[in-house]
Amino acid sequence: MRSLRWLVVLGLLGASACSSKETPPPGSGGGGPGTDGGPIGTNDCDGVAPASLGTAVSYAEDYDSKTGVCGLAVGNGDGTMAHRVGNDLTTSFTLINPSGGVNARFSQSGGGVFALPAGFLCWRFDRFAGTTLLQSILAIDDFDRSSGPGTTFSMYSPVEGAFVGDVNGGAAHAGTIQLAGEKNQRRVMTFDAGGAVRWAPRDLATDSAIFGLGVDLNGRMLVIQDGYAQCAGCILAQWFDGDGTPLTGSFTLLAGFAAGPATRFETAPLIGGGLAVRRMDADRPGQAQRVRSQWLVTVESGNEAVHAAPGWMTTRPDTNLALARGRSAYAVLPNGGFGQPCTQTVELVSPSGNSCASWTLALARDRSCDTLEVRLGLDGTILQRLPFELESDRDGSGRTKTCTLRFWPAALH
Repeated sequence: MRSLRWLVVLGLLGASACSSKETPPPGSGGGGPGTDGGPIGTNDCDGVAPASLGTAVSYAEDYDSKTGVCGLAVGNGDGTMAHRVGNDLTTSFTLINPSGGVNARFSQSGGGVFALPAGFLCWRFDRFAGTTLLQSILAIDDFDRSSGPGTTFSMYSPVEGAFVGDVNGGAAHAGTIQLAGEKNQRRVMTFDAGGAVRWAPRDLATDSAIFGLGVDLNGRMLVIQDGYAQCAGCILAQWFDGDGTPLTGSFTLLAGFAAGPATRFETAPLIGGGLAVRRMDADRPGQAQRVRSQWLVTVESGNEAVHAAPGWMTTRPDTNLALARGRSAYAVLPNGGFGQPCTQTVELVSPSGNSCASWTLALARDRSCDTLEVRLGLDGTILQRLPFELESDRDGSGRTKTCTLRFWPAALH
């Protein structure tokens, strides 16, 4: 029987209800240095925060809310966004330019889209050949034109894996990758910005379930796995260099940790190298677009040194971190959740953990919303999808709805 287990790291009211409000950086009325865990007596927020986010742009597209999908967007280094929206369960995307116009639309079978400094990588399912799943990855430009050779590869059943974008350009993949003439075991591989194989599949030191994957600013990849084969109640990890050379064997990332069938971890690249690791749990079963999360540890680049996450991370649960302002700061982005206030806050934090500025992105007044995660494009564009309950009804029956993306072009570039 075929089965698939994937971890993919991969969202209008009138103008009076859609606004952003800035909290000034330290030195102009905001929280001062040291208040979020940074070193007292220093101010690494100087020059980090922009004067404003600029003007928000909205793009709305009609879709069939009974049979279709209104998903989340990713933004590339050119400012173009791939917004998932379609009338059926086919994985469909609209490519939106920074002015809010449509460059192109495309559909594919499953998979996802990863942002590149220019263009996108499209990962998709091709077909089953017996119990083997054939998949491919293809590079496209901002107008859905092929821009690289692409690659086709195979996964043995039961299919399992993790696929993540590489902030340096490209993507990484770990899981049940099949090699002709070799025994089946979990492996890892990477792709460049053209979709070609950067380095061929490498066997993992431990053949156990994949719980997460990340690539740091040095191009090194960390694979996170179940530790059952090596230790009871632990989570393992292994580093690979940018050329595929294993830098470590399997080492203990987390001890005394009970992993379940839905356990997954995501990572965020740290300024200077290394990764921060957070645990992810669905806010409600079957609701992958809304998660609860907690920052747990940081891992030094390419070695086994694991540290407890600093206080400025652990005091910001249910958030993600993205590199902002030319990789000189972190954008702290809310996950979204059920029954939340109809506002979401984006914060800019220095490398040492000082809060440099924050902005409130208002969706509606005096009510609650089922908000979705806010994302940051590679060029610094803030991406916020409108909650379902605030979308417009296009046909009077509630079936045809709008799927709305609000964005602030290059706001944190």
